[in-house]
Amino acid sequence: MALVLAPTRELWYQIYDEARKFSYRSDVLPCVVYSGASVMAQVRELCNILVATPGRLLDMISRGKVSLECVRYLVLDEADRMLYISFEPQIRRIVEQHRMPSAGQQQTSMFSATFPKETQTLARDFLHSYIFLAVGRVGGTNENIVQEVLNVADKDKSDMLVSLLQEKTDPEGLVLACVEM
Repeated sequence: MALVLAPTRELWYQIYDEARKFSYRSDVLPCVVYSGASVMAQVRELCNILVATPGRLLDMISRGKVSLECVRYLVLDEADRMLYISFEPQIRRIVEQHRMPSAGQQQTSMFSATFPKETQTLARDFLHSYIFLAVGRVGGTNENIVQEVLNVADKDKSDMLVSLLQEKTDPEGLVLACVEM
């Protein structure tokens, strides 16, 4: 079984939706548990991928509705954000106290946009022989981004946007346009 912990409803929904797409026409069954919905509506037997928020997962464990004994893959998504919103004690309880297999018996992955000291400590505590992979500069922004601001009359915005997209077709770049119409 895989357990994916996410800090917010929006994120768990995205993860669950992608898990459903990847498992389509297979024997893999994803499910989700989150606060704000009926416990009975969320309880399913023999789920292969469980996506959850830490608080609701602990609630389901305490009710005897979820067991973590078969977890072989643990994913902490947006680990930095979960720490920022004070989920660390809940995460530690889930990982350390609920009969989840030890780090050597499961694969644990942590994903984080930033990697502050608290997140590094969590990684050391939960990950077995972990590898730190950074894309770009940790905590920084890409220095190759060029930002342009154009003031355009309301009536000309659509035409200007089309014109910019047609002329700036650099295969190495991306144009992001935010237009208020």
